[in-house]
Amino acid sequence: MATNMWSLFRWVPKQRALAAVEEKLMSHHGSAMWVFDLKQSYRPGSAISANAWLVAYDFDQTAEINIKTRQHIDFESEGFRGEAHHPADIIVKENEQGAYGIGRMRQGITKMHVTARFATKKEVAKALGLNEKEVADGYRPGRTWPT
Repeated sequence: MATNMWSLFRWVPKQRALAAVEEKLMSHHGSAMWVFDLKQSYRPGSAISANAWLVAYDFDQTAEINIKTRQHIDFESEGFRGEAHHPADIIVKENEQGAYGIGRMRQGITKMHVTARFATKKEVAKALGLNEKEVADGYRPGRTWPT
């Protein structure tokens, strides 16, 4: 993990994971890109992490402040009309603390302030709620774990 950077994570299907790292912060399905903070309580379920690699996004301070404080819309609010209708917003959910849906337009602006990489074994273990020794090799992108 980069020092003095705020990191968010996303499980990406293995066939799209390398492109996700190379493109930095772009959704592969053209809508909001959902990421989560390992320091918060929310974790995606096993259906999302199965057959996927964990991509880490290390944000500079500008992006961190922007994502945490600007132009949020609550997924449960009356004003929310679906991800595609909020391309400039950060979508949040009260019941999923630490999950952020970064709108499509917001992704392009924010990617100037982010570095993408494959997560370390320690980060994968935390995302899965496991001890590092319990993490299967199938979660490792390549022959060795990133450091």
